[in-house]
Amino acid sequence: RSNAKAEYGQFTTNVKGIFAAGDMRRGQSLVVWAINEGLGAARECDRFL
Repeated sequence: RSNAKAEYGQFTTNVKGIFAAGDMRRGQSLVVWAINEGLGAARECDRFL
């Protein structure tokens, strides 16, 4: 078992096809940040596909 790591300012991870947002990326925070990061991760996923 291993962990996925996202670089600062990016939603892609070191695992191909896995994207990170919200609590997975920045730790426990406000839900509005998670919503915003979800949008960013969705955009990265769209580019990947």
